[in-house]
Amino acid sequence: MTDRGYERISLDNERSGSISKQTSRIEAFGSEVIHYTDESVSGSKIPFAERPAGKRLLDDLRPGDRVLVTKIDRAARNVRDLLDLVERIEAQGASIAFIEQNIDTAGPMGRFLLTLLGAIAELEAGIIGERRRESLTAFAREGRHAVGAAPFGFKSVDNPNGRGLVIRPDWDEQAPILKSAIDRVLTGEAQARVVEDLPIGKAGFSALLRNPRLAGMTPEGDGVVTIDGVPRIDPDAALLTMAEWNRLREHMNRPDKKPWAHQDGYGAALTCSECGFRLYKSSGGVSRPNNNAYKCGRAKHAKGSPSASVMVHTADSHIEQTFLSQYGSRDVLIASWTDSADTKTEAIASAQIHLEAAQQAFLADLDDEQEDEVLQALRDAKRALRAAQNMPEERVFQVQDAGYTVAEHWERGDAGERCRMLGVVGKWIVHPGRLPVERKIEHQPDAMLLELLTHQVGSQTDALHDQNTFLMPA
Repeated sequence: MTDRGYERISLDNERSGSISKQTSRIEAFGSEVIHYTDESVSGSKIPFAERPAGKRLLDDLRPGDRVLVTKIDRAARNVRDLLDLVERIEAQGASIAFIEQNIDTAGPMGRFLLTLLGAIAELEAGIIGERRRESLTAFAREGRHAVGAAPFGFKSVDNPNGRGLVIRPDWDEQAPILKSAIDRVLTGEAQARVVEDLPIGKAGFSALLRNPRLAGMTPEGDGVVTIDGVPRIDPDAALLTMAEWNRLREHMNRPDKKPWAHQDGYGAALTCSECGFRLYKSSGGVSRPNNNAYKCGRAKHAKGSPSASVMVHTADSHIEQTFLSQYGSRDVLIASWTDSADTKTEAIASAQIHLEAAQQAFLADLDDEQEDEVLQALRDAKRALRAAQNMPEERVFQVQDAGYTVAEHWERGDAGERCRMLGVVGKWIVHPGRLPVERKIEHQPDAMLLELLTHQVGSQTDALHDQNTFLMPA
């Protein structure tokens, strides 16, 4: 008979029992023991026969051998795996003994106790799991952080109001970077371009832009943590105001642009001199790779009327050079209308969040009493929204320094954003016929509009720049 000792730990610490302690107990119980050790191996997730040392032990097992284990939970964490292990060992004419519980499968009483203790161990594991889930739910309701890393832009800090950790914006390092990236997205810059300046991937950035933690809420499933049907909002944990969060949600949920908006180059900014309609990009295909041109669809042309067209590379080069030489060094200003009454804006945004949470709760499977409570919460949310909307309103025009030049914004922008910039400074008209590019593409600036966009209007812009600005609508 050969004694084969088995030791296992998930983490090498005193609470789970170290390998050396298990080995000492097995050595004291058996004689000339051959040891098989699994380190950093989960007993609940990996069956005995699939563990590296466990598999070797079963392969080496011979009739008359005895497997020695300190406790049941070192071999198995559920009844099914335990009974399968015992059945396999006994099928090979061997037995297993659990030293601390004084159980040996060589006798019928040992098998009975083994089944009973295995069921108790599985029940205990289930209770621990349930308690853990309850604790995580309680932590979420209290706004505490229990597991996982904080999202980019945030960090875990000691809870100032009690035990544990809470999530807060990392204003010392990551939060300003994330806030700047969100502002760039809201001004129309492509996410793929913005994420190039961030230490996270495209998928992570896209998910972060939809994370309610940005507004101080705690994610839970497909929604957020609510208290009595009202979303729990912690202003100290918020990177964005509720108004900014709603604006970001609207931006992220906007319908996708038409495909040509992403691939037609500057066609949207070019106008046919004959009909006044925009030009579209026409590809020459594989057989004529150099025949890429911006062309008019001629839908509104009279019969026999000439059609405006220009080669893509010629138009792109000329337009970029013309535009950037005139405006590239100017500082971009972002113009927008905003509510000066922040209280009203925040009240509306918060009421909308509450109403959405109540509407989502109403769709759940509820009993009569729960449905009455949800209906009352829904009515309260609707009243709160109406009250917020009826607050006095005052809108003001604001101009803010974007912190970059026209040339830098051009470089970061996609084709759609560049066309928007070209449209700001007037019309770009394409004439038919074989003409020098300077005559073929005519830039017709709107003098009055340019005066507003590139010079100071009022004291607000005077304080920012000295006749070297470029005003962009948000």
